Amino acid sequence: MTTLLPIIEELADAPDHATRARWLLAAPLAVIIRDQVTIRRLLSAARFHEGLAYLEAEIAALSATRLKDGLAPITIRSTREYARIGIQVIARGGEEGSGNVPN
Repeated sequence: MTTLLPIIEELADAPDHATRARWLLAAPLAVIIRDQVTIRRLLSAARFHEGLAYLEAEIAALSATRLKDGLAPITIRSTREYARIGIQVIARGGEEGSGNVPN
């Protein structure tokens, strides 16, 4: 019997990086924050470096102190968007990084 929540089991059972990327893009941000340690462990075990970079960018954006306009600093927002674009390419089956290497 597993102790993972069903949504986290979906990530654990993902057969390739494209599936992991789609999971990262669809997962509620509350789940990403709450289960970031488990998610990081699963992405690391799968050697999904782009996924780890995306996770770190999301965590940084969600944890950043916001400016007076309510937004995170531009460096945080830019990093998050670049990471998101990379994950979107992988989710569509693109060849960014090791995105097409099944595990």
